[in-house]
Amino acid sequence: MLTVMTPGAAAIRPLNPETHGAWTRVLAKAGCMIDPWRCDVDSGAFVVGLQTLSLLGLRQNPCGIIDLVRAYDQKDRATILSILEQATATSSSFCFSAMVRRQGGSSRQLCCIGNSTISDGAGGSLQGVFAVPRNGTALSV
Repeated sequence: MLTVMTPGAAAIRPLNPETHGAWTRVLAKAGCMIDPWRCDVDSGAFVVGLQTLSLLGLRQNPCGIIDLVRAYDQKDRATILSILEQATATSSSFCFSAMVRRQGGSSRQLCCIGNSTISDGAGGSLQGVFAVPRNGTALSV
């Protein structure tokens, strides 16, 4: 069961596709809008779905980690960077939740679930989904 959906919380575990699938099913069952994303570790380029791109206030794909992190609430940024750093060190399954601050002062919760596949040499990839609770309500899983 996914128990890290409070903004600012996160989890990382050894790579397990079933973990990713189970976390994603919990969010789908909660009625979240789910949008895929991927990242090439060598280039650091993230490609996110159009709905997430809009939510983050970004204009184009691919985008960089700084572009993504800048959209999050400042108090959640260290958690996000820590999880992504760990995920690029070893193949893993991970998730985090954070608040996205939008122009005009409103905010939305954004959850990220992903897998990293890191090779022994240089390179690897991250991929997963972003999930946003519908109607602006916060998740309390």
